Amino acid sequence: MARGAHIAAADFSASEREDAMAEVRQLITDLRDAAQDGRALARRYADVLTSVVDEYCLEFEKRAEAALARLETVE
Repeated sequence: MARGAHIAAADFSASEREDAMAEVRQLITDLRDAAQDGRALARRYADVLTSVVDEYCLEFEKRAEAALARLETVE
C-alpha cells in the first residue's frame, strides 16, 4: 500500500488520536441508541399488528358464528 494511502497511527498527534477515539465512542453510542430505538419501534408495530389481527379474527369469528346459526335454523 502506498505511503499516502495508509496513515500510520504514529502520524497522528495525541489530540488527533483522542478526537478520533471520542468520535468512535460517539458512533458506538449512536448505533446502540439507534438499535434500541429500532427494536422499540418494531415492538410497537408488532403490538399494533397483533391487536388489529386479533380484532379482525374476533369480528370474523362473530360473523361466521352468526352465519352458521342462520344456516342451522334453515335446515
